[in-house]
Amino acid sequence: MSAGDQELRETYIPEGNEKNLQPHNTLSERSKAEGNAKILRPHNVLRNIYDLQTLLVVAGEGCLKLPEDLRTFTEGEPRVNVRYTSKLPLINFDKHPPVEAIALVCKVYCQDSLITIEKCLPLIDARYFAGKCFILAISDNEFIEDDVTDIKKVADRYHLPLHYAIKRKAPQKGVPARLQIPHRLLSIYCPPVTCDVSTSTFQAAISQPLV
Repeated sequence: MSAGDQELRETYIPEGNEKNLQPHNTLSERSKAEGNAKILRPHNVLRNIYDLQTLLVVAGEGCLKLPEDLRTFTEGEPRVNVRYTSKLPLINFDKHPPVEAIALVCKVYCQDSLITIEKCLPLIDARYFAGKCFILAISDNEFIEDDVTDIKKVADRYHLPLHYAIKRKAPQKGVPARLQIPHRLLSIYCPPVTCDVSTSTFQAAISQPLV
């Protein structure tokens, strides 16, 4: 077999044992292992069920007004801790705290924000796709169904729930518009103890119709 037919391997020679060459991991295996290590995974450690759950908000640069828009995720019930990142993998991805649910935020009429989400999806463990990950399409203005066709295609491709939110102007003069998260949305993905998830799912589905 020629060298060109063999996969490149690294070897090491233990001192004093030069005759026993032992193959090390192939470069492709090492590269694959490093890539897998960067995937965002659920923590398997036991935690206090009464502790606040953590929602990771993933949104491209300029998609959200920080920190104002992030506060809307922390208001109401259930209360959650919110972490934000503009991309994946996370910095110090091997030391991140437990993440119970993921909100992938993309802005209507902003193709770059959708591209960011598409790049992040392969870096999310498949277990999050079982009811712990969703796409949130946001807009500064009213929009129609045709405006979110590309977003819906991505949601359908990954079988992800798709929710909508727009910024509402406050009744008080001089107060800037705020992002309005659908009522009880987080009750589905970060349900509190004793929560009836089926009821919360129904209520969230009818509380924010597509405009």
